[in-house]
Amino acid sequence: KKMGKLVAVLILPLLLVTQLAAADQTMIVVIDADGAAGRVGAPVSVNVNLEKMLGNQAKSEQLQLVERSDAADRKGQPVPAQFVPQTKGSSKGELWWLMPPGPKGERRFRLTSEGQTTLAALRARFDKERKLVDVTEGTLPVLRYNHGTVPPPPEIVERFERGREHPLYYARGDYIHPLFGPNGEELTDDYSLDHPHHRGVFWAWPVLRWKGEVRDFWAIRVLATQPGGVWARPVAMRRVLAGPVLAVIDAENVWKWGDKDPIVREEVIIRAFGARDRCRFVDVEVRLTALTDEVSIGGRPPWGTGGFTMRTFPEFDQRNIDMHIDLPQTQPRRAWFHLTGNFPGGKGPAGVAMFEHVTNPSYPNYPNPQGLDGIPDKYPPWRSVVSGFPGAQEVALPKGKPLVMKHRLWIHPGASNKATLVDVWSAYASPPDVRIEE
Repeated sequence: KKMGKLVAVLILPLLLVTQLAAADQTMIVVIDADGAAGRVGAPVSVNVNLEKMLGNQAKSEQLQLVERSDAADRKGQPVPAQFVPQTKGSSKGELWWLMPPGPKGERRFRLTSEGQTTLAALRARFDKERKLVDVTEGTLPVLRYNHGTVPPPPEIVERFERGREHPLYYARGDYIHPLFGPNGEELTDDYSLDHPHHRGVFWAWPVLRWKGEVRDFWAIRVLATQPGGVWARPVAMRRVLAGPVLAVIDAENVWKWGDKDPIVREEVIIRAFGARDRCRFVDVEVRLTALTDEVSIGGRPPWGTGGFTMRTFPEFDQRNIDMHIDLPQTQPRRAWFHLTGNFPGGKGPAGVAMFEHVTNPSYPNYPNPQGLDGIPDKYPPWRSVVSGFPGAQEVALPKGKPLVMKHRLWIHPGASNKATLVDVWSAYASPPDVRIEE
């Protein structure tokens, strides 16, 4: 027995030393081919087993990446990292960080949980009563996701509902508003008197067909003489978390025909990242799964309005929306929408660019300007920034087969330039290749 205890006493320190040695030798190798991710501080992630990499003594709130380089200007500079587990308590999940400045090509990092506890710069608060999530970073607001219903303000009720022979009902949920800029100014509009159905950052379609009947999921309004529209109703707030790198909102909704029959399950993941140089990335992933047959979605003919949309203020100083769509034969084919100007309440020019992922169906999508200004490469004089999927046509949602759409918003101070937008697009379309090397 004494010999067994002695062996155990000797083995335990040896195992601990072995774990630490393995952690020290485990490298995260990042191939930032053209250096775009490092130049704009783009989000990067890799699937890891945290316990395998750092041992069971690792503290997830103290994670940092340290670059292994001979260059004195980069050696030893810690980069905050954040672990997002697959399920609560799991050691398997995604490791996230913002790519630090550096050279293009291969870069090597060591993951450590040493040093001071990293304070969560980003915070996410779920209000269960109002069914909304507020994300903040320090003293600045970042965004609000309205999971539940947002009632119309008095001016909307007075103009469109009260005393009308056929009142229109505009209450809605399942959208982001406000989305905030570099100085805490609001970038999005909601319940505007000119288009009361427009709402912050949202995803909806003017043509939603089920069993041959079409209803307008975009405009929301429902005439009292009609059987009802289609409503996105909350099912579950599956996860809300925040840390030094990002805040995650994982929600589930269901589209109800006539606010009764469930026809589509909608899963939404919002990732709001910490700011670097006052620039911020916000990723939105929407997964639609039809729960019944004969469901399809489409844009409003002939312009193709619909899909992922950002409602902006109709007028403000220097307001401008640029649409960049490369010609079909261009490789790679870049596409984005860029809203800039002096937003109300801001402290100078700012902007927000909207990118859709290259894996989205029918990429690149964009509205049809014909009948408006007639210039194919110029964004129409609209009050919203619209990706336009699937245009003035319909796309079926086969029962049980998910349709996934990914979009990225890049928020920044100043006017920005095309070279930076190219880098932001590249970091999203072709993110760095990451591997774990032991």
